Amino acid sequence: MTKSDGTKFGKSEGGAIWLDPEMTSPYAFYQFWFNTDDRDVGRYLRFFSFKSREELLSVEKEMAERPAARAGQRTLAAELTALVHGPEVADDVIAASHALFGRGALDRLMPATLQAALAEAGLHRVQGELPPAANLFRDTGLVASMNEARRAIAEGGAYINNERVTDGDAAVPRDALLHGRFLVLRRGKRTFAGVEVA
Repeated sequence: MTKSDGTKFGKSEGGAIWLDPEMTSPYAFYQFWFNTDDRDVGRYLRFFSFKSREELLSVEKEMAERPAARAGQRTLAAELTALVHGPEVADDVIAASHALFGRGALDRLMPATLQAALAEAGLHRVQGELPPAANLFRDTGLVASMNEARRAIAEGGAYINNERVTDGDAAVPRDALLHGRFLVLRRGKRTFAGVEVA
């Protein structure tokens, strides 16, 4: 099978996707399908989906009318994740995807799902006390320098656990940790990283 750009679909071209959750986490599996090129979505839905012809036409119509909504990618990713990992896991992964991008409650995510999602983005480990917020943004690589961290905070584009950071010099309190050990740092709408505290 090839993608619309002519490259092979599968492990020989890199970016292998596995059904085994030990090799590809359910979150990474969902994101793989969610990031499908617009030109491939309809074809993949017809190949891999059990949706009726009418349902597929409805999804394709929505894709044409509102491409930014990514209805095809959402449908493809949700259906295949539910098929391979089960509906409950798919629901948890979808909730994680929403929460990580500021559209859901992070504290409702299962610890394993949160950890897998953060591992995909890059999980920075901290021993002992939590440093100030600006340091965390720099240390996770979300920004290149302390000046850039302070600028992102001053401009209102820095979040910890989906809460806007207002003071980059204040230490992050331990009670902010999700499941007693995780923080989700986000810069802007789409760039995030994780912190795990030991």
